[in-house]
Amino acid sequence: MQHNPNVFELSNMEDFDVFTNEINFTKPLFKNILNKYVNDAPPTPNGPNYQSGRKLMAEECLASNDDIGCAFHLSEAASASLRTMAVYRDEQLKAAGNKLHKITSYIEPVQHVIDANIIPKKEKKLIDLLSGEWTVIQLTVPYNPNENLKPLLEYRTEVDSLYLSMFTNDYLEDDGLDPITVHIPANVTKEGEKPLFTELFSILDENYKTIDNAQFLNNKRLVQNYWSRREDIDLRMKSVINVMDKEWLGGWGCLLTGKLIDKSWKEKIVKLVDSAILDWGFIRLTQKQKVLLYNLIECSPVLQSQQIKSCIRRILTEHGNIEDVRQVLNSECGSCTKEFRFLNELCLKCLSKCFEKLHHFSLVDGIKAFSQTASIRLDTFPWETLHILNQHPVCRMENIHFLYYLYKTGYYAAKCEIGRYVINPEKNLDRMENRMTSFVEYWCPTWKGHVGEAPSPADFISHISEADVFLYCGHGDGCQLAAGGAGVEAAAGAALVVLAGCGPMVVGMLWEVTDLEVDKVISTLVSLYVPSDAPVPWQHVGKAKWSNRVLDTSVENPGQVTTERDLLRAICRARGSTSYVMIACSVLNCKKNIKYENVKSLYLFHLYGDHL
Repeated sequence: MQHNPNVFELSNMEDFDVFTNEINFTKPLFKNILNKYVNDAPPTPNGPNYQSGRKLMAEECLASNDDIGCAFHLSEAASASLRTMAVYRDEQLKAAGNKLHKITSYIEPVQHVIDANIIPKKEKKLIDLLSGEWTVIQLTVPYNPNENLKPLLEYRTEVDSLYLSMFTNDYLEDDGLDPITVHIPANVTKEGEKPLFTELFSILDENYKTIDNAQFLNNKRLVQNYWSRREDIDLRMKSVINVMDKEWLGGWGCLLTGKLIDKSWKEKIVKLVDSAILDWGFIRLTQKQKVLLYNLIECSPVLQSQQIKSCIRRILTEHGNIEDVRQVLNSECGSCTKEFRFLNELCLKCLSKCFEKLHHFSLVDGIKAFSQTASIRLDTFPWETLHILNQHPVCRMENIHFLYYLYKTGYYAAKCEIGRYVINPEKNLDRMENRMTSFVEYWCPTWKGHVGEAPSPADFISHISEADVFLYCGHGDGCQLAAGGAGVEAAAGAALVVLAGCGPMVVGMLWEVTDLEVDKVISTLVSLYVPSDAPVPWQHVGKAKWSNRVLDTSVENPGQVTTERDLLRAICRARGSTSYVMIACSVLNCKKNIKYENVKSLYLFHLYGDHL
């Protein structure tokens, strides 16, 4: 008979009361507990081998049309080690206040074990709300054996494709579908061109060297050369974004957008696609193919015609039922066989013939049917710096587990009543200090903090604990101000954690940045997100002498101060305050690491020469 490994057998231990902390630690008992823990504790997800194994299992699931299994294994493959560290640290904090925590949490009352198999009403409500509020996308690089053998710098450019998993989405909920995953090949480069990832990391390396050497500029010619190199880097980054948008993601970018605000448009989209399916007689389309078509047609207004047609072709041929295709495949090229694992392994000629046999009309006509549907203009919402998502509220997360945890603990709404700040604690960014101090004094005069000096560790923890919004302007992530970060872990507050820089919910920079342009972005972000009684909206304040701590508010008809309480939308708008693409596309909102997980304030890191 099989036993539940979570149930502890209390043989010869009648006087052991699992409902209290009164435990008599006899040697046989202690030995029994240790043995039970070692033998029956579930394996800890950790290390590159675990993640690699999950990626391989995901591929097997995708090959057998098991999308939910594929999505599960890919979610396990993302940041597994980080999740383990977070759990371990949480256990350590709990154990610090209760020495019996580890033992009593393992030896649970039977009723707790029974209850663990049922989703509590509270959690079910959260899950329902999660799927109703957010679109959740995970991007995963496929398995690469070199990731276990080579240093990161040597294999980081070896990316020939990615998996895009969609966990929640308007159209998934309506059809009661599980998460779905698509495999997106990397763009094909022309002779003489660098592969996309090689070029990206080359740009970032050049950007780092340029900024790092800026401290040695001591004459006008070198300064001019510095700005010339910065502009060249900017142009190269624009090219990378253009390739990402047009040649790599193409129509698949439609899966990255969120849900339509006007639900009536969603109904129109579904009706349009379903009508085309009925009118043309697509008799073997799967629900997955329908959901992909819904998303593509929704985003058709911001996609090029060729991107739409290419994506329609892939949806119709490469994302159907594998067994259906295997049954009708009669190799037209002489090379394709029924031993394939994925449909994209077949040539276009064989895929076209299989489509014709399944639907009784040509693939060209199939593409034409949905291209006509896509030509009808529809409302949509475009994220980060890709054209399709440029104005769309988007947040990056380490993995689905952290997203669920943050949602359960309330990290999705913040107040802005109490503000604290630390500006230029190392006293080596004088112009930044002038700019950001003058901004805070003008826009948030009730805020308190430290300028040009480092707060004591106690003051730093106090700022984080009591603030709704905490602004840090300086090098690093601020941990150095709190005794290396040890005190931050146990700090507690009352609102949301959103960090800009290097901590949990991050509003920060993906790579090295410079102060003036970031000053513009962060001040714009705060001015949008934090209400103010300032007489002139921040965008209309004269800033010709901002670096000298002088603001010009003598503006005629300045208009009313407007705010944006949706933080992600505020970030989208704030990116437009800089003309430098390298600055704008470095700014993002994401869940980075766990140093400040228990801190509950809006935490804005304003970093210089530092990156996530």
